[in-house]
Amino acid sequence: MSVLTITNGDSAAELLAEAGHPGTILPWQDVLHEGPVPRGYGLTDLSRIRVDYLSRRLGIEAADVSAGFAARDATILRHREFDRVEIWLEHDLYDQLQLLQLLAFFAGERREGGLVLVQADDFLGAQTAETILRFAANARPVTANLLAVARAVWDEFGDATPLAVSARVARGPVDGLPFVRPALIRMMEELPDSESGLGRTETTALRMLAERPASGRDLFRGVIAREEAAFMGDLSFSELLLDLAHGSEPVIAGIPEIDAARPHDASLYEWFALPLTLTEFGQSVLRGEADQVATNGIDRWWGGTHLAGRDCWRYDHEMGAVIAPRAEDVRRTGELP
Repeated sequence: MSVLTITNGDSAAELLAEAGHPGTILPWQDVLHEGPVPRGYGLTDLSRIRVDYLSRRLGIEAADVSAGFAARDATILRHREFDRVEIWLEHDLYDQLQLLQLLAFFAGERREGGLVLVQADDFLGAQTAETILRFAANARPVTANLLAVARAVWDEFGDATPLAVSARVARGPVDGLPFVRPALIRMMEELPDSESGLGRTETTALRMLAERPASGRDLFRGVIAREEAAFMGDLSFSELLLDLAHGSEPVIAGIPEIDAARPHDASLYEWFALPLTLTEFGQSVLRGEADQVATNGIDRWWGGTHLAGRDCWRYDHEMGAVIAPRAEDVRRTGELP
């Protein structure tokens, strides 16, 4: 029997191979919580959008990202050559968005039979070759109903506003996908707060800085330690810090000016070790006296929603609800750059 196994990244793929898991093992490797994921694009077209964004935002060579995505997509497009396709993913936001994309893809391909889902409630990359195969006991066949549900949620994530995701969360658990609702809630928490304009990750980092100066590396470790299911890598985190440091009213101080291309191979690890502090403006944002987005603006994607300018979609943490822009025509927010 020919087997294709799809998992989140290189670490899990290498562990599965070392453990003797059979067949072809494909790491999916996309940070879908970062950048545009607009509705209505097929796999290869969306990959082109993702390559353009990731190379610019994260300072990675476009040719490298493009080659990786092309090889990945070519493999999954050959899925009918495999008798069995296994999807091994874990509980965090990074993996759950990948899961939605994969199941939506197979729904569009009308794949019938041979699809198996292995959902882990722990981090695959933190396992060993001796422990990772224990999750095989969780293997379940992917049903037509599960594909339809996942495709609907994936489309909602790609909407030009977060309203559909908010409504999905309000309806309760997602049948057959127990980790999707918590992941979507965590994604909503990354929207700018209704008062401070900060997402949850930014808020946690600033609260740590309010206690004492800290390096970007220490902030990253502290933020990850405070997550129920950590999902963000250091590159994405570093970009959030750069945004906070280089606005018209900086929120944090201590990061030198970075070239517009933001090359990360060396420069990230140079400034990531420097001590950072809160500015007076940053302190006022934390005290609820100032609004980061209203002051500095934002240019960021949340699924298919483009958060742009000083009046954008926000999240009310107390109500657990999204808040629409006051003046902006929300239909514009889905436009790609």
